[in-house]
Amino acid sequence: MPSTEVMERCVEQDLDGLVDLLFNGGSRNVREDAALAIGILMGDDAIEPFIGLFAHEDPEIRMVASWGLNAIGAPAVGGLVAALSNEDAIIRKWAVYTLGFIGGCRAERALAQMVDDEDPDVRWWAAWALDHILEMHGTCCSGC
Repeated sequence: MPSTEVMERCVEQDLDGLVDLLFNGGSRNVREDAALAIGILMGDDAIEPFIGLFAHEDPEIRMVASWGLNAIGAPAVGGLVAALSNEDAIIRKWAVYTLGFIGGCRAERALAQMVDDEDPDVRWWAAWALDHILEMHGTCCSGC
């Protein structure tokens, strides 16, 4: 059940209030709920801002950005695949992590290439993401 604070802002469609909760919510659950609500309310318009948050200094903000992208689902895959070519390994790592939850053939093909990334964390998370997709769906498009 989403937090009361987030529910109130959703009913009012208070995007500014939700963004405030994303950064300043009193708990991780409130911040996660805010990210999910933003993803649902904004849809495609939230993809690039959420991906931009992968570069944020606070790892918890990066996590809630991933949650928001998960709420958007398949429409976020294109932006996440594009983020895989970013020179910042942290952004690539969070993109592969998030793709592992969203899944889909396009995500799998991109993840299969990332297991050879120059950064060991990106490689590890890409392998994890492919395995997670296989566990969730029992099969995968790329034959992983």
